[in-house]
Amino acid sequence: MFKVFQSMKMKSTLKLISVASLLSLLAHSFVIYRLIKNGTLFTGKGDGIAQMIPFQMYLYNKFTHFHFFYDMDFGLGGDFFRSLSYYYSTAPLAYLNFFIVWIGDLFLPLNTTDPVFWANNQFVISIIKLTLIIIATYKLLRYININRFSSMTSAFLYGWSTVYFFFTFTWSFFSDVMLWLPLTILGLERFFHERKIGLFIIALALTLHSNFYFSYYEFIFVLCYFIYRVAYPKQTDCVNRIQKITLAAIGAIIALGIAAVGIFTGISSYLMNDRTIPPLHIKPFIDMVGFYNIFYDGYYVVICFITVIALMTFKLYHHYMYRLFATITILFMVGSLSPLFDSFFNGFSIDQRRWTYLLVFSSAVLIAHYLNHLKQIDVKSLLISLIPICIIYPVSMYGHEKLLIWLIFIPIICILILIYIRTHQQKFFITMHLMIIMMNLFFVHDYVTEQMDTLHPAKEHDINFLNSDRYNSETQRTMIHDIKQNIPTSDRIEWQTSSTHNTPMYQQFNGTKLYASIFDQDILKFYDQELNITMPTDSNSIYYSLGERTNLYSLFNVNTTIRIPPVTTLPFGMQLEKSYHEPNSKKQYDIFKNQYTLPFVRVTDQVYNASELTTPIDREHAMLNGVVLDGKGTQSIQPAENLLSKATITYQDAALTQDKLVVTKENGGSRIHLPKSIIKQYEDLYVSISIESKTYKDYHYVWLNEIYQSRKPLDDDYRRFNPTITLKVKANELLELKLKPGEYTYKLNSIYGEDYHTLKAAAQEKNKHQFMKNNDTMTIQLGPHKKGYAVLPIPYLKGMTATVDGQKSEVQEGNYLMTAIPVSEHAKTIILRYTPPYFHLMQCIAIISIILAVLFTRVVYRRKIMPINKSHIQFDQEDLQLKDKLI
Repeated sequence: MFKVFQSMKMKSTLKLISVASLLSLLAHSFVIYRLIKNGTLFTGKGDGIAQMIPFQMYLYNKFTHFHFFYDMDFGLGGDFFRSLSYYYSTAPLAYLNFFIVWIGDLFLPLNTTDPVFWANNQFVISIIKLTLIIIATYKLLRYININRFSSMTSAFLYGWSTVYFFFTFTWSFFSDVMLWLPLTILGLERFFHERKIGLFIIALALTLHSNFYFSYYEFIFVLCYFIYRVAYPKQTDCVNRIQKITLAAIGAIIALGIAAVGIFTGISSYLMNDRTIPPLHIKPFIDMVGFYNIFYDGYYVVICFITVIALMTFKLYHHYMYRLFATITILFMVGSLSPLFDSFFNGFSIDQRRWTYLLVFSSAVLIAHYLNHLKQIDVKSLLISLIPICIIYPVSMYGHEKLLIWLIFIPIICILILIYIRTHQQKFFITMHLMIIMMNLFFVHDYVTEQMDTLHPAKEHDINFLNSDRYNSETQRTMIHDIKQNIPTSDRIEWQTSSTHNTPMYQQFNGTKLYASIFDQDILKFYDQELNITMPTDSNSIYYSLGERTNLYSLFNVNTTIRIPPVTTLPFGMQLEKSYHEPNSKKQYDIFKNQYTLPFVRVTDQVYNASELTTPIDREHAMLNGVVLDGKGTQSIQPAENLLSKATITYQDAALTQDKLVVTKENGGSRIHLPKSIIKQYEDLYVSISIESKTYKDYHYVWLNEIYQSRKPLDDDYRRFNPTITLKVKANELLELKLKPGEYTYKLNSIYGEDYHTLKAAAQEKNKHQFMKNNDTMTIQLGPHKKGYAVLPIPYLKGMTATVDGQKSEVQEGNYLMTAIPVSEHAKTIILRYTPPYFHLMQCIAIISIILAVLFTRVVYRRKIMPINKSHIQFDQEDLQLKDKLI
């Protein structure tokens, strides 16, 4: 009998997997068709191509070479495991993806170093992910006594929703959470009904490990769901309130322990980052016509019209689960009317609308209950529930000024519902579900063509684009290969395509740029405060360029820079070496080499105290002469002369009153005149200005001679507030500050001249030391040197450990950002390693928690701890009819 049951269960499971896989393939059919026909990719032109593809390719390359934590090719260098935990580095589905790719590469050699491969891989992993989401949601719906047809249809409505497409298309890791949510709720329900708490622990652990950001979203939803289920128990629950709270709390703590590595890494990466944002001015209400219309043509989410009908069918509210999900859906729909709700879900920060998958989930479960209880509805109740539909969709159609194809399904499905209510014939019931599935396919198709294709033109995210000179052309790959053949492995190349600052990740070279939501705040501090490096734009999510300052190029071993003519600005000492040309194009790449290079590893006994250095130029000179340490050092430096007192300042199409500069015409601003006799002494000038627009709600700029900085609108979510900037310009008698018309706070702080005598002297130092890198271990073989500090131009991080000739040595932060290791004059070998702080402790916690989870699950289910009280369990007629059908 047991074997027969097992055989039936296996057949049922295989059937479920087959149906879910078929629906997933059907859902993806039109994006696969576009790929085959036009090469259109299932990823966005912005973050998808600029971040998601490079990150996956980068992490796969690192992980499959057993390199897990730190590398100097991650921007200027850093902990890529921690910094990319917001994306893929702790995501279980990413590991599944990498494993499948790795297995495939063993038998069918795959070009995993080609971005096109990872873009195509998006289709495969999305099909698998959607299949799993449909299965998990179906299992949940069947468990709460929804019939098979309604369960599968509603699982498809949730899985292949506009939110799933939006998440997967834009940031593919976002849609992972759509799998963990139904699994977590199913785990809770199994615990409430059978005291089986294992699935709840597993699902919660997967969520916490996957992404700390979405763990917060899910925490809010699951907590509210749990509170409701505790406050208003269901008759079929076999655990009382005290048992629910106590055992679920213990299970949640164990799940947190299992996920210790992922959640600790995610939270520590968030705390490591600086996401300072401008003051928030959040509107209280949304604009219903436009991106925020959740019923018709919204950008963030569109819910199925049956949701509205179900909410208006008050006759079904006596069902416990129906009332629960109707309440949740109403709450989310009301919340969607205000950006303040978005801010709440985003930690009371920027009003990002990323919680919408929760609305889609609750509405899909509500629809499942509605379809499941159709026999209990009469014609009058149906007609009343249709009244809002007759208002919402004509108004939306008028407001959006467009007619979408899927609207034709509304009368068809409503008529089928009416016929089924009158006849109760199974054939109409099945036809109705097929129509809903078909409508959902058109539903998402319209969303893609009306919303995604408008913002992401196909020509900007297709295979041809990835192989073009805007992203990763053959000429560029050849150029990078040739350059790497002729430079030390520690050298950096300054180069990016027009599409992304993450070019170094997929063209595989040591760069100077990074575009990510989270990275080490010390780098931003180095840019904004300590060295005051002015980037070409003021963004919180990127760092790039070294302000065209040759001293910094040499200090960070940026000995090659690639520019596309016409070259309007170039660091001092860069000489043209070679040019590459795109075939059948006028585009040219000029390769410039730094004439004042420094050894990658420098040992110095000249120590400067950071507190005694007050200007960027003095700090650069101190770093060139030796090493700058916090609170240590006795060396002094001759401060650079401030030339401001020798300047004559006038204003063109502008007027200055105290610290307020009013510009009346385009490119108006201050004009700074310096004597020719002074200018002859210098190659470049460092001009420090405090300036901030008080007018512009759109993009504006700060333009001083050949240096141009684009500035984001004042209310931009990702604007970096840094009013004081240092602009490095060529030495010139006239410095013209050009601004857009408007009002600015303005102060000219200082002007310093740079003759590069210090750099030229430092560049005389010969390379005496050998540097080797093997994954997370860096080895330095020292040549003859004095007692002092070995300085490496890679960011220092807590967690670095060093041994000098086998003896443990201290690792310090030097030169504001770099790594410094004290050495004696007899030191020969330095071995530098990095492991994230508390990483091994978190591993131990995870292992212990897994053991506890197994024991706890068995004790709760099998033993007499808080025993089950079955006397109060009651089943209504519907439960009795359906409970035997559960899979």
